[in-house]
Amino acid sequence: MSSSDSHTDGKIYPECCKDLAESHTELEAKCPRLSDSGHVSLASNHSGSTIKPFAPNKHFIRDTNQQILVLQGRTLVAVPDKLSKCGEIFYVSTLPKRKASGSTANYIVLAVCKGKLYLCCNRVKKPKRPSLVLKKIKDLSSLSREKLLPFTFLKQKSGSYFTLESAANPGYFVCTCSIPRQPVGVTKELGKQKNTHFEFVNANVDLSEMEA
Repeated sequence: MSSSDSHTDGKIYPECCKDLAESHTELEAKCPRLSDSGHVSLASNHSGSTIKPFAPNKHFIRDTNQQILVLQGRTLVAVPDKLSKCGEIFYVSTLPKRKASGSTANYIVLAVCKGKLYLCCNRVKKPKRPSLVLKKIKDLSSLSREKLLPFTFLKQKSGSYFTLESAANPGYFVCTCSIPRQPVGVTKELGKQKNTHFEFVNANVDLSEMEA
């Protein structure tokens, strides 16, 4: 996954969650807040409803192959965590819950580089395939719900790990390759070569303690 310095009308990340309009409805109906993530609130302006972020919580992200996500230059990659190195700090914020829902899923946005670069998966139509990029945003709170959708991921509990599905491209999940030092991407082809399950580790926790 490479980065882009363009503004909010540039390219964005892969999708995985229903049609655009339906995704907006889900964002309002199925977003329970996470105890381990920052929250965001709604704000109104002349252009419509926007989402105003509060201070997010910080996490390292590690896959089931004990690879931790780091930035190498301008690219997000997964590297072996054998020495319990500190990975890239992700700033994780959760979208607000608008209605009662029994769903355990949460819609989140993730940023790196001290919260300046956001994971983005631009909505595409078949036969095109979505891809992950890092996108620079000056003011996340200025984005409408529609423009925020490519930056939104569905965080779903799966055993002791989580999956991250693109809200803009239903069925596509953030993934790492079993081969070390490969870019982080998205896939809908789940298998041995693609890992789609991740652990969120509090950035204040020493990763070496997690190996005990």
